[in-house]
Amino acid sequence: MGAFGLENPTEPKSAITLDLYTHVLQFGESLRLQDDKLSGLFSIVKAVHTMSIKERKQIDLSFQYCKDLLLAHSVQRPPYSIGLFTLSEMKIILAWILDTYFRHYKLYMYAFTDRVLMSVTQTHPVDIIEAAPTLPALNEAITEEEHMQIVSEEERKAAEEAAAVEAAAAAQAEEERLARLREEYVAAVPDEIHDQVAAAVAREMELLRKAMEEQFLTQQAALQAKVDELEAKVGATAL
Repeated sequence: MGAFGLENPTEPKSAITLDLYTHVLQFGESLRLQDDKLSGLFSIVKAVHTMSIKERKQIDLSFQYCKDLLLAHSVQRPPYSIGLFTLSEMKIILAWILDTYFRHYKLYMYAFTDRVLMSVTQTHPVDIIEAAPTLPALNEAITEEEHMQIVSEEERKAAEEAAAVEAAAAAQAEEERLARLREEYVAAVPDEIHDQVAAAVAREMELLRKAMEEQFLTQQAALQAKVDELEAKVGATAL
């Protein structure tokens, strides 16, 4: 950040602003103003310049704003105004601002106006005439009957697709309904019934396990008996 809060003092707009502020301070020192008066003068000029540039004020409105600020700093009527400057100082300051800043007001407005570049492209009227669409040859045309068949086929496909979508939606809705019914049924069954059902299932599973073990042992014994019988036959044949 440069002097007086200017980011880049070498930039043209910042240089102009810096030059204005420097002349304000030099003018204040020429009047031998005290620090509070010098600060007030600087703030007034800065406020007028900032408002004029930002709001693109007309010169009469900007000058009126400047006079109002000076008057508010020249009459002791707290809290509306403060007697910072005397009447003679106010007249000298107003005359100096009028002879310097407002004398070159249009130049300030021009210097602080953003440049707008316009790009113009010339087009010949022939280039914007809409060309007629190319029509197919007559030998490529189809009869009205063929056209109706194509339309009917497209309508049939559209109807089938719509029916498929509707059927899928109905199936989804039915599945969701059944899921809700299952959830409601499970939620409606008391915890005691759940425990009884779980115990019954556990007993059945235990009985099933024992039955399968017994069946496995029986099958294993039968298989072992057949193996022993075959071994005995093989031994007898060898003798």
